[in-house]
Amino acid sequence: MLRATFKSLMSRKARLLLSGIAVILGATFISGALVLNSSLGKTVESMFSTVYDTVDIQVSPAEQNPFGGPSPVPAEVVDQVGDVDGVAEATGLVQDGSGIIRIVGKNGKVIPAFGAPVIGINWTPIEDPAELREGREPLADDEVVVNQALLNATGYKVGEELPLITVNSEVTEFTIVGSVGYSGGRDSIAGEQSIMFTLDAARANLMTEPDAFTVIDVKTEDGTDLTEVRDAIAAQLGDQYQVQTGEDLAAEQTEMFSALLSVFNYLLLGFGAVALIVSVFLIINTFSIIVAQRTRELALFRAMGAGRGQITGSVLLEAFIIGLLSGLLGLAFGIGLGYLGTVAMSSSAGESMTAELAVPMSAVLAAMGVGIGVTMLAALLPAINASRVPPIAALREASSTVRPVKLFAILGGLLLALGGTGLVLSLTEQLGGGDDRILSTFASLGVIFIGAIVFTPVVAKPLVSLIGAIMSWSMPGKLGRRNSSRNPRRTAITASALMIGITLVTAVGVLFSSAQASIAKFFENTMSADILITGTQTGQAIPTYDIELTDEVRRLDGVDQVASIYIEELTIDGREYYVQATDNLAGLTDMQGDTVASGQVTEFGADDIALYQGTADNLGLEVGDTVSVTFSGGDSPQTLTVSAVIESAAGGNGMFLSNEQADNFANPRPLQTMVQLDDGADKERVIEEINMIFDDSPEIAAADIGVLTDQLTMIFDVMLMVVQILLGVAMLIAVIGVVNTLTLSVLERTRELGLLRAIGMSRGQVTGMVIVESIVISVFGALLGLAIGAGLGIAAQQVLKDDMLDVLAMPWGTMVGYLVAAVVIGTVAALIPAFRANRLNVLDAISYE
Repeated sequence: MLRATFKSLMSRKARLLLSGIAVILGATFISGALVLNSSLGKTVESMFSTVYDTVDIQVSPAEQNPFGGPSPVPAEVVDQVGDVDGVAEATGLVQDGSGIIRIVGKNGKVIPAFGAPVIGINWTPIEDPAELREGREPLADDEVVVNQALLNATGYKVGEELPLITVNSEVTEFTIVGSVGYSGGRDSIAGEQSIMFTLDAARANLMTEPDAFTVIDVKTEDGTDLTEVRDAIAAQLGDQYQVQTGEDLAAEQTEMFSALLSVFNYLLLGFGAVALIVSVFLIINTFSIIVAQRTRELALFRAMGAGRGQITGSVLLEAFIIGLLSGLLGLAFGIGLGYLGTVAMSSSAGESMTAELAVPMSAVLAAMGVGIGVTMLAALLPAINASRVPPIAALREASSTVRPVKLFAILGGLLLALGGTGLVLSLTEQLGGGDDRILSTFASLGVIFIGAIVFTPVVAKPLVSLIGAIMSWSMPGKLGRRNSSRNPRRTAITASALMIGITLVTAVGVLFSSAQASIAKFFENTMSADILITGTQTGQAIPTYDIELTDEVRRLDGVDQVASIYIEELTIDGREYYVQATDNLAGLTDMQGDTVASGQVTEFGADDIALYQGTADNLGLEVGDTVSVTFSGGDSPQTLTVSAVIESAAGGNGMFLSNEQADNFANPRPLQTMVQLDDGADKERVIEEINMIFDDSPEIAAADIGVLTDQLTMIFDVMLMVVQILLGVAMLIAVIGVVNTLTLSVLERTRELGLLRAIGMSRGQVTGMVIVESIVISVFGALLGLAIGAGLGIAAQQVLKDDMLDVLAMPWGTMVGYLVAAVVIGTVAALIPAFRANRLNVLDAISYE
């Protein structure tokens, strides 16, 4: 049996390849994700080790301002650190890489900086690995030196003026008097763009403290233990400051960077999971067809004395070999994919980040576990069926037995009934409300989804016959229709890969479209503001502007009311809260569609605080109560009086302060302004006039309030795109599944095809027959996926109606696109099987057993 198994495999190499492709894809994505994660971790660790290689110890504030510039380190702290035993030199530095500094390009627009940061720092004498490549050090407060990476990215040159937006959010021009590079011909250390000021200019433009620093760079005496000196400094300064060695800093930055990159890891793992789920159906189908084709061969083995266990073992051995080879190939491709991803992502940092390859044992185990485990599990049922082939079958002509679908009908029906009952009970809140209702609904939808998959063979024959009727105008069409409905189980399993993918993406599409429509309805029916003044965030820093500019907006013809919004972080009872501040709470409440539940919002001063109803309930406060708060920009608490409790139109939580408190904020400038116009006012004219007022602010612009809707709904477009990429993986495997099934079916029907050719069917008619069969199967899977996905999406939207998802919107255009894609898939998938069918020799085919 062992020799027979190997001989069977080697005689059917094409079948071996087709069987393993889906498993290879799954193993590739999963091992690739793990290799990418490890390789990026190793690459980033190496990069930051280089960045902090010259740092002995660094001291910085333990808490950083969330919205303003970097937190200050008083000058006397530098002296304290310098007096610690083991410290050779303590130097105060002013630096920031949080995005406070923004570069204005030659086109007058702020250059985006979401990748490598723009770093501002005060000039210090050049030390290795830095080297002055051109010009000189900055001597005046309007002069800067930049690294070569900045010049390359922006197109500026030494001697030109460099416009920068600094901590005060105003544009200031500096003369570039020099450029620096780094050893090894590098233009940066880690892809950053560096700007070096004089010390006074750094203090004025990176922070608001005139005589302070942001970090302390510590050089230790030769032969000292860095850890001991670090601990001594920490003990001297207390918990207000963070004391780290260069190695600590490298590890911290590596961890933060790796956490950001983990999203790509999860994305690839998602691809792998989808590939594995749909590949299970492909493997089951492949081995079922193989067993059907080998009925006579297996029966001969039985007749010669082979036991059922040997037959089962033979089929499982084939699955093991296919899984082993697929796992090895998937691992190889995964390593390549992971390394290419590492190279692509590290190249964004330029020559400063060198991609390194790391293959963790988890990638090897995952690839082999997926390859062998999934393949053998999927082949188990066909293997058991193979063992049931009776010896008498060896005396009959080999044929494919169509098994009844009674078991699928019973099991699928039970699951559908169970899930449907749970869904009805959940929607009617019989199983509880709130989060329990949402959880029970989605659990019921999951059961319905599984039940639909199991029940598919039951509906395959009537639905496929109905779909095929559309294409039965010719004899090849009629034959293709009959072939596709000949074996309902096989057709259902083949279509399942496409059905699963389209079900998921359609359900998500319904939810996302409904969310977008609900948000649009909310703004249309609730928001009375007409214009939004806001900044385009091009990095970590939030664009702000001078509040006095909004006074000019108020004086424009056609403007009814204006309300500006600030953002701040404050502490209440030891807990941090984000809070909004405004110069016009009454106007803001009106324009946002909120209602005042108690108290008043017209007289709102520095000693007042207003709360949304949910926040008031959580804090146990009502109008007239006092609350002690501490601002992020101050140390001493202030006592405020609750002047109003507001019912939020959006159902959210929050609190409001007067902008008279802005001096206590980390960032004392507004970031957004809402404008309501008089009835009949020319909106386009007012927007144009507002933009003229903000003409000197490259980040700020006025636009129709609809831009806020676009910003809020954009995330759903991005998320849907990711889901559609997952659908692409499912579609790829669906193509492979259809190709595999039809190719094996062509082999199975070799004699039948020979007889059709013998009685006059042309090669073109054979091709047409195979294409019709393929399209019918693909459209069947797509229609099922669209129907089930739409149903699941509608049910989910209904249970979320009370959570701002009150509008049902169907993505009809996208759904039609999926159906068209199914036709294309069916046509493309049929080409290889049709070509193989046309190559059959008529006489050989007629004599084929």
